[in-house]
Amino acid sequence: MESPTGQMEGRLLEESAYLLALFSGFFYVAAAFFLLRLSARSGETPERVLGVTFLLMGISYLFYELPFALESEALFVPFSIAGRALWDASVVTVALFTKQVFHSDRSWAPRLLGSSVALLLIGCAVSVRYGDWEGLLPLSNPGFWAEWLGQSIPFAWVSLAGLSEYAKARRRLRVGLTDALVCNRFLLFGLLGIFQLGSLVVLIPMYIDYEITGVFSAWSDRVVGSLEILTVATIWIAFFPPTLYRNRLRGAAMADAGGED
Repeated sequence: MESPTGQMEGRLLEESAYLLALFSGFFYVAAAFFLLRLSARSGETPERVLGVTFLLMGISYLFYELPFALESEALFVPFSIAGRALWDASVVTVALFTKQVFHSDRSWAPRLLGSSVALLLIGCAVSVRYGDWEGLLPLSNPGFWAEWLGQSIPFAWVSLAGLSEYAKARRRLRVGLTDALVCNRFLLFGLLGIFQLGSLVVLIPMYIDYEITGVFSAWSDRVVGSLEILTVATIWIAFFPPTLYRNRLRGAAMADAGGED
């Protein structure tokens, strides 16, 4: 039997996990409105797509976590289904953003985007066939793996594309052909993809534990929460960089360019 101290620690962990997810959801929504307002002024498509992405992600988080906040068991399944659908939609827009920003002229990019969409649809359809409407049963639902792969491809893609473009931008930065903030943003896109891909990897043992024991393991909750904090921090720095951070980046770029001379 679990001790009262252990039960209290478990409850505190669960509460901190869903509070962090709620905070992340509201943060994504706020970032989305900033980008959508920016795209309305500039008319640029990438900001609009990324704004829609963050909006879908934020609302997805809220659907997943509100039943815990409201302590309503009746909402768990329908809200989880809605959250899952919105998250999969946000994954598609991540791939669309990556295609438009990094590989708009590549013939293979639409096929990679289409393969991700196909895997997501197949995964959801198979999950329904096996009665796993929430997509939480990797051992008994083969559709879980198709959906997981469909979710992983876009984040792996944006990670590789961002880091590759960052390496190119670093060379341009040394000769004054790009801005330090723009260069750094490519790095942050790459890190964002890595953190989200890491969360998807951790979800595998997390969901396996849930299918076997009926509860999410404490260690996986901590890891996913840590990666979520890193993701939120990355988005904040990318789109709302503090003055000190901007100055340090530009100062380092100037020193680097001076060293090249």
